[in-house]
Amino acid sequence: MRKFLFALFFILFPVVSYASECDQFFPNGKEIVVPHTRVLCNSFFVSVFDTNIRGVVFSAEIAQARKVKATRSNDFRADKRVLASPTPDDYTHSGYDRGHMVPAADADSPNEMSDTFYMTNMTPQVPYVNRVTWKNLEDRVRSVPFTYVLTGAIYDAIPRTIGLGKVPVPISLYKIVYFKSGNIAVYIVDNVYGAKVRTVSITELERLTKLKLH
Repeated sequence: MRKFLFALFFILFPVVSYASECDQFFPNGKEIVVPHTRVLCNSFFVSVFDTNIRGVVFSAEIAQARKVKATRSNDFRADKRVLASPTPDDYTHSGYDRGHMVPAADADSPNEMSDTFYMTNMTPQVPYVNRVTWKNLEDRVRSVPFTYVLTGAIYDAIPRTIGLGKVPVPISLYKIVYFKSGNIAVYIVDNVYGAKVRTVSITELERLTKLKLH
C-alpha cells in the first residue's frame, strides 16, 4: 500500500528538475546552487533568480560561434515562469536603465535575442554604467575566446528598490570569464555614475557575493 501511495504521489505531483536541462550553461557544466532561487533555463544561457528579493543573482552563458548577428528585438517583458516577475514598467521614470546580464549582442538567432529580453535577465543600472562602462566591458569580453561567462549582481543587505514590483538595485555588477585553459578573469563595476572597470580575485568576489563561484 505504501509503495502504491508513493507512486501515486509522483504521478499526481511530478518532481520537475529545472537544473538538469540548464547544467550545460553553468561554468564547467555544473550548477551553482543558491538558496531561495529559481533556475530559469533559456536558449543559450541560464538565469538564477532570487525569489525573496525578486532580483536576478546571476546569469551564465556558454560560448557560441556567433556566425550570425541577430537583429535587436527590444521585446522587454515579464517572465511568466516567475511569480511577481519584474516588469518593464518597474523601470519607468526610475532613473535606471534596464541593464542586460547576458548581452543581447551575444544572441545568434531571433529566439535567442528574445530570451535576453526577459526581465529576469535585467538589473537596474545607472545609465552611464549601462551605456558606457558596462557596454565597453561586454564588447571586451565578446572579443576573447571564452568558454563560459557568468554575470552577476551584488546587493546591499537591504537593497534600494524601484517600481511597484520593488526591483532591487545592485550596488555593483561583475563578470567572471572562464577560459579553456582553466584560467579565469574577474571584472567588477560599481553601479554609480563615472564607474570604471576594475579587476579583483575570485576569492575577493566570493567574499563579496557569499557564493562559491569556482
